[in-house]
Amino acid sequence: MTNNAYDPIAAWQKMIQDWEGEINAWSGKLTQSEQFSAVLGQATKMIVVAQKTMSEQLEGLLQSLNLPSKTQVEAMTDRLDAIEDSIAQLRIALEKLANEETPSPTKTEPRRTRVPAGKTKTRKA
Repeated sequence: MTNNAYDPIAAWQKMIQDWEGEINAWSGKLTQSEQFSAVLGQATKMIVVAQKTMSEQLEGLLQSLNLPSKTQVEAMTDRLDAIEDSIAQLRIALEKLANEETPSPTKTEPRRTRVPAGKTKTRKA
């Protein structure tokens, strides 16, 4: 007795492979035509122009609302990062100085200002 059971997974895989082959053949024919390339080029140009116009309009709107643009925020972020790095370097330097042992001042004997008894200063006249 032969095992000729229906395998739905194999049928699904065959259907997907056939479908992929048809799509690849169709898209290959489509992209080879000069009309498709021309239309795609025009669409790309229109998208670039629309994006530039939108960017300019948005920048004008932000400026009228006295809000920073994306490039201004990025520049400010870069400056803040540099300031934070400088502060971190200063903190490290201060901690290093604080951890170093500072030489304790040597105790000097007090100055002797007292004159022993019997030795008085005489003034010359």
